[in-house]
Amino acid sequence: MKAFVTKYSVSCFIGLAFAISLLIGLPLKIFVLNNVFAGSEIGLSYCSKILVVFGPAIAAIIVSYVTMGGAGVKALLSKLQPYIEHIIWWFGLPFAGLAITTIGFMAAGFTFSQLVAMVTSVSPLLLLMHLGGAVLFIGLGEELGWRGWLLPKLAEGRPLKHAMLMVFVVWALWHLPLFFAGWRVAVPFVIAVFALSVIFTWLWDRVGGNVFVLAVAHASVDFPEAFFEGRIGPGHDAQILNAWTAMAVIYLIITGCIYLTRKQQLEVILEQPNERLLPGAPKEESATEVAI
Repeated sequence: MKAFVTKYSVSCFIGLAFAISLLIGLPLKIFVLNNVFAGSEIGLSYCSKILVVFGPAIAAIIVSYVTMGGAGVKALLSKLQPYIEHIIWWFGLPFAGLAITTIGFMAAGFTFSQLVAMVTSVSPLLLLMHLGGAVLFIGLGEELGWRGWLLPKLAEGRPLKHAMLMVFVVWALWHLPLFFAGWRVAVPFVIAVFALSVIFTWLWDRVGGNVFVLAVAHASVDFPEAFFEGRIGPGHDAQILNAWTAMAVIYLIITGCIYLTRKQQLEVILEQPNERLLPGAPKEESATEVAI
């Protein structure tokens, strides 16, 4: 078993992630947990999705344990440790995500005053619960797998941009149920996932592979969108789809800026990519800077 998983570790990870999320987690959410958390905004938004979003994380833990034992799991989980050096990301990313989402919804026809009213109509505690739920469930569940394990694994011996594109394909296909919602959902979603793959890979390299920062980044994209959509009410499906498209374009523009200014960073072949799975102090230098 160990020899097989070690030889085909990427395939095993992908198979486990898809099986846990789509074959176990999704039916559990639809048929059981949606009823359990009915009436709970936080419960339905985050808790009911626990096995869906934690499929990649669980797969990464299983493959790490089989191939590297307890030390491998410890090394992987060490990337969840928050470092005070990253504090600017902890606070800056949620504000950036909220700003981009606000611009996207305004481009779709909602007024700034409408969106402000939605935010101020709830307690700050509920907003923090949304952000905390997005970080602890969606962010950690996905990022421990996608960029905590899969990205550094695929970066072994190939340019970072190639590993990034491979993660993008897997990450997009993992959201397979969304593809059946029609092209108006699927197209902007795929564009957004591609753009975020570039942005998150740049950020991953910038913070030395720290998954906690990536979890905050992921949550900063998800929570404001879910928050606004949950308060708009029925009858605005076209506007919501337009907001998705607008946000996808914004993230694509950011991606273009990153690629133009940090192209060399994405071209680099990491000499020791497995360092990103080892415990230790955070690295603020990019791989490009280290290579130079």
